[in-house]
Amino acid sequence: MAAQPEQSPLSGVAWASSPSAAPAGWTPITSTLEGATANFGKGFGQKSGYVLCITSTAASETSPGDVVADVQILSEKTPLPTGYVYIREFLEPKTSISKEKRICVKLVPLDAAEVVVFDIMLSGKNKVVPCYMKIGEISSFAVWCKKGQLLKPKPLPKPRNISLGMKGFSLEITDPDNKKYVISRHL
Repeated sequence: MAAQPEQSPLSGVAWASSPSAAPAGWTPITSTLEGATANFGKGFGQKSGYVLCITSTAASETSPGDVVADVQILSEKTPLPTGYVYIREFLEPKTSISKEKRICVKLVPLDAAEVVVFDIMLSGKNKVVPCYMKIGEISSFAVWCKKGQLLKPKPLPKPRNISLGMKGFSLEITDPDNKKYVISRHL
């Protein structure tokens, strides 16, 4: 997996009743790759649907604590894997999410993260999205995620304090003819 220099890793995934119901800092995924409306759950006999939302560490006002390391879609009978949580829900009263298939994420501390999720995209079920991994299908949509190595700045060595006495030491010896010799140890 290639490192992702430009993008910030996701710090959360959630459901919202509508694009306007998404909290500040959260971006609703309102359309598929093909341009179709990405409204889950709206169908025959249902008045309202819901949208998938994402947020990244770049949208966080403070330094982020956790980032999304993995995303899975589980059927209702599949137990939640260790270390995973179901995604958050920002729903209006009397709105519910289908429990037939549920999205869960694995959150890890930013400092401990190596491979992270950078983006989530929706498409029609038969579409292939280059550079994205298919997570699964919900309703009439395929859910894709883009994973990659998290670039971390290389640690800089701490500056060392050298005492005045140490600064006077040298491994060079000057003889009376002003020739310099370097003392070395041969094994």
